[in-house]
Amino acid sequence: MTLRPLIAACILAATVVGSAAAQQLDRAVIAATAPLTDAQKSSLQSFATAHVRAIKEAQAGASLTEARMALVSPMRDPAATANFRKGMAQLLIAELGPVTKDADLRRAINAMQVLRFTRTPEALDVLVDRANPTAERDAGKRVSASGLLADAFEDLDANNAYIEAVARKLRDSSVAETDWVAMQQKLTAIANAARRADLNAESVRKVRLMQAEAIASIAKSMVGAKQSDARMQAVARVLVGIRNDLLSLKEADRLAIAKTLAPALVDILNTASAHWDAAHADPTMSATYSSSMNSAEVLLRLIDRNARPAAYSGSKPESDSRVVSPAWDAKDKAKFDAEAKRWAGIVAAPPYK
Repeated sequence: MTLRPLIAACILAATVVGSAAAQQLDRAVIAATAPLTDAQKSSLQSFATAHVRAIKEAQAGASLTEARMALVSPMRDPAATANFRKGMAQLLIAELGPVTKDADLRRAINAMQVLRFTRTPEALDVLVDRANPTAERDAGKRVSASGLLADAFEDLDANNAYIEAVARKLRDSSVAETDWVAMQQKLTAIANAARRADLNAESVRKVRLMQAEAIASIAKSMVGAKQSDARMQAVARVLVGIRNDLLSLKEADRLAIAKTLAPALVDILNTASAHWDAAHADPTMSATYSSSMNSAEVLLRLIDRNARPAAYSGSKPESDSRVVSPAWDAKDKAKFDAEAKRWAGIVAAPPYK
C-alpha cells in the first residue's frame, strides 16, 4: 500500500468506532467528575495495557486497527469527561508518545490517532512535534500529524493562550515544510484554530495574522525560483478558505491582516511570472497556478475595496472583472505582468504601508 492511501485508510478507520470496547471500562471512570483516584487509574491501566501492547507489537493490520478503536472508543463516548481524558492522556502519552517516533509508519499513525482523541494540550504537543520537519524527517508522519491537527482544534480542551502558542508553532512549521500536503494541513489547522467559538477577538486576530505571516514567508521563498513549485498546490487550496474567513471579519481586522496578506498575494503573482514557462509546461501545475492566481486576484480586490474605498466609489460591477487569471490561462505574459505590476504599486503605498 502506498503512503497516502495508507494514511487515508487509517484516518477513515479511526472514525468507525463501536461501543463494545468502551463497555470494557467502568462507566464511572469514563464519566468521572473529579480527578481520577488511584483505583480508577489502576483500572484504566489494566484496560489500556493489552491495547497499547498491540499497537506496539502486533504484526497484523487488523490487530492494530482493533487496538486503536478500543482505545479511542471510550474517549469518544458522549459521557466522557475532561478528567477521564486527562487520565487517558497521561497514560497514553507515556506509552504511545515514543511509538509516534517509530520508523514503522503504520504504528506511528495509529499511535497519533489515539493521542488526538484525548483532546488534551499535552497530546496535541506530541502531534505538533511530529508535524515539524525539523523534528520529524518522515513526510508520511508529518502528513498524518498535520491532518490530525487540522481536525483537532474543533474539540480541543485548551485555553486561548495555548491556542495562540500552537498556532505560532504551526506557522513556523508550515514555512519550513517541504511536503505540500503537510503544508496545506498545517495552514488549514491555523485557520481552524481561529474559528474556535470560544476564542476571544484578540486571539482570533493574532491567529489569523499568523496564517497570513506563514503564507507571506512561503510566497517569498517561492518567488526567486525558475521552476514551478509543488508548494503552490498548498497555496491554491488554502487561499480559497481565506476568502471566506476574511468576509467574516470586521473591516478593521481585515485591514490589519491585509497589510501582511496583500504583499504576499503580490509575491504569489510574481512567483507565477517567474515560473511562467515551467508551470505552463505541466498541465497539472498550470491548473494549480491558475487557481492560485484566481484566488489571489479575488482576495486583492476584496481587501483593496476595504482598504481604499474611495478608489472604488461609483465603480460598476464590471470594473471588478479579473485580469490576472484570464491572462494566465491565455498565456498572455505581457498582460499578466502589467496587472501584477499595477497591484504591486497599489500594495506598496498607503494604507498598506
